[in-house]
Amino acid sequence: MSPEELATRIARRAGVPVPVVERVFDENDFSLILSGALPRPVQLHRLRIVGNRSVDPVGPFDRVLRFGAGLTVLAADNLRGKTSVLELITWCLRGSPRANLQGVVRGWLSRLDCDVTVAGRLLGFRLLLQHGRLVQGRIISAPDQDSLARADKAGDGPAVVELAHTTDPDAFAAMVAKLMMELLNLERLEASSTRNSSGRTTFGWPAYFGALYLPPGGDPALLGDVVTGGLPGRLLQVFLDLPGAALLTRLKTARDQLEEADRAADADSARMRALLSEQRADAERRLAAARDELTALGETVGAASLLTEISDLTTTAVSAESSLREARENYELLRWQRLSDARHLADLREHESARLFFHALDPEVCPRCEGPISPARRAAERAAAICAVCTEPAGRPAADPAETEAAEQEAQWRLAASQEAEKLARTHRDKLAAYAEECRRALATAEQALTATRAGQTEQDRRALIDRVARLEGTVSAWDSLPMPGERPHDDNRTVLAAATAELTELQTAASDTLFEELNADIAGLARDFGFRNLDRIVADRAGRLQVFKTGGPREWFTRQSPGERLRLRIAVVVALLRIGHRHGVATHPGLLLIDSPRSEEVQDDNAAALLVALEQLCTATPGLQILVTTADQELVGRTLQASTIISPPGPGQPLW
Repeated sequence: MSPEELATRIARRAGVPVPVVERVFDENDFSLILSGALPRPVQLHRLRIVGNRSVDPVGPFDRVLRFGAGLTVLAADNLRGKTSVLELITWCLRGSPRANLQGVVRGWLSRLDCDVTVAGRLLGFRLLLQHGRLVQGRIISAPDQDSLARADKAGDGPAVVELAHTTDPDAFAAMVAKLMMELLNLERLEASSTRNSSGRTTFGWPAYFGALYLPPGGDPALLGDVVTGGLPGRLLQVFLDLPGAALLTRLKTARDQLEEADRAADADSARMRALLSEQRADAERRLAAARDELTALGETVGAASLLTEISDLTTTAVSAESSLREARENYELLRWQRLSDARHLADLREHESARLFFHALDPEVCPRCEGPISPARRAAERAAAICAVCTEPAGRPAADPAETEAAEQEAQWRLAASQEAEKLARTHRDKLAAYAEECRRALATAEQALTATRAGQTEQDRRALIDRVARLEGTVSAWDSLPMPGERPHDDNRTVLAAATAELTELQTAASDTLFEELNADIAGLARDFGFRNLDRIVADRAGRLQVFKTGGPREWFTRQSPGERLRLRIAVVVALLRIGHRHGVATHPGLLLIDSPRSEEVQDDNAAALLVALEQLCTATPGLQILVTTADQELVGRTLQASTIISPPGPGQPLW
C-alpha cells in the first residue's frame, strides 16, 4: 500500500482532509510508508575471546570459536564457560552486556571479536576491554570472512571499512542498536507507561535481541525477555510481518496517551465542577443563614423608638428651616422697601430745601461734589438761561406747594407702613429662628441617644452580621461570573490517530487470520516433535498470548506450563515464524537462536535427547536457521548428535575457552 493510499484511507475514516493526516503524522514523527517484506537473517561465524584468567587454569587465553550453519552445541562441564559464550556473543551483537555475565569473567577479558552476517552484510565487532568495561569498540565490514577475520580496523585489508568507532560504552551500544535496526529493517516499539515522564516506554534493538536469546524455561515471556508493555505480542506481530506492526504499536501508544490525558482532563474538570458547585452552594447556605440571623436579631427596642423619633424630628427640622429661610427672605424684602420709602421721602424734602436754600445764589462750585462751575456753563446760563449747576432750563416755574405737601404726606404714610411691615417680619423671623434652633437641638439630642444605644454588644453583632451578609453576597455574585470547566475542543490529533489505529488494525486483522491459523498449527506440530506430549492444539493471538489445549484437558495459558514445556513452545514459536516467513515470503525472525542449558529444564534424558535431535533435524530442514545450545551433558550429545555440531573443551574438565 502506497503512502498516498494509506493517507487517503485514514483521512476518509477520520473525516478530515489528507493534508491534516500528513500534518499529524509529521508532528508525531510517524511515517506513512509501510515497510515491505525484506529479509533479515543473522548468521554467526566466529567468536574470538582473549584475556587472562585468574582461576584455574590461571593464565592468558586466546580462543577462537567458529560456528557453522544449523545446530551448534557447546558442551562442557558446569562453570566451564558455556553460558559465558552466549553472553559474550550477546555483548557484541547487542552492544552492551547483560546482567547475567559474571563480573569476574568480565574482569578476565581484554578483547572480543565477533564476525556475523546481518541481512547479507558481513560485519565484524571488535571490542577492547579493561577491568570489565569496554574501552574501545569498532564495527567493521569486509567483503569475505577471511578478510574480516584478519582485520581489526579500516585499512587492515582490501575493502575493509569501518562503520563505527568509539571509546564510550553507551555510545557503542547506541551505534550497534542503530546499525542493527537499519540492517534488519526494524522500527522501534512503544508502549504506554506511567513510570516515565514522557508517558511512554520505547523498545529498541535490545528488546528485539531478547527474541534471539531465549529466556530460561521458567520465564513468563513467550517471546523476548521483557513482559511489560505487551512486548511479546508486538514482537510476534513484527516477526509475522503484519502490515505496519511497529507503526501500529507507536500509534496505539500515542492514542493511549491522549486518551489517558483526556480521562485525566475529564476527571479534573469533573472534580473542579463539583468543587465549584460545592463552594457556591456552601456560600449560598452561609448567606441564607446570615440573613436569617440578621432578621432574627433585628433592632433593639430603644433604638427602634429613637429611629422613629429621629425620623419625625428630621421632618420637623427640615420644615422649620424652610420656613425660617422664607421668613428671612420676606424680612429682607420689607427692609429694602422701608429703606426705599425713606430715601424717597428724604429726596422730596431735600429737593424742596435745596430749592429754597440755593434759589438766586451764584455758587462757584457744585454744592454737592464741590466741583468748579466751568465758564462755559456760566456763559450758557447767561445766553440760554441754562442753570450752570444742574444744566436745567432756568426760570422753570416753582412747584405747587400744595402738591409738594401732598406728595410728602403720601411718602410719610408709605414709610410708616413699610416700617411696620418690617417690624412684623423681623419678629416673625426671630420666632422661626428660635423654633428652628429648638428643632436642631432636639434632633441632635435624639441622634446622640441612638448612638449611645447602638454602642452595645447587640449592635456590634448586628453590624458584624451586616458586613458578613455583604461579603457573602459578593462571593455568590463572583461564583456567577466564574466560567465552569467545559468539554474539550475538537482535536485533529485524536481523530487522526484513532482513525489510523483502526485502519491499521483492520489491515492487520485481515492479514493475520490465515497467518495465525498456520502459526498455531506449526507451533503445535513442532512442540510435539520436541517432546511436548498430550498436546492437542495451540491458539496464539496478536497480543502474544498462548493458549494451550492438552488432550482431554481444559484451556491452559502459557505461563501455567512447566519450564520444559515453555522452552519447547518458545523454540516452536520461533521456528514456526521462520517457516511461515519462507512459505509466504515475508520478513520474519532473524533465524539465530541462543538457548542456554535446555537440559536443566528436563527431567529425563530421553526428553533432552529428543529435543536435541529434533533441533538438529529442524536446522537441516529449515534454511536460515542457526541454533546455539549449551549443555553440560557431553555424553548425551556425543551419542545423540553428529560430532561436527559439537564444540567441546580441549580436554576433560577444562574450560571451553
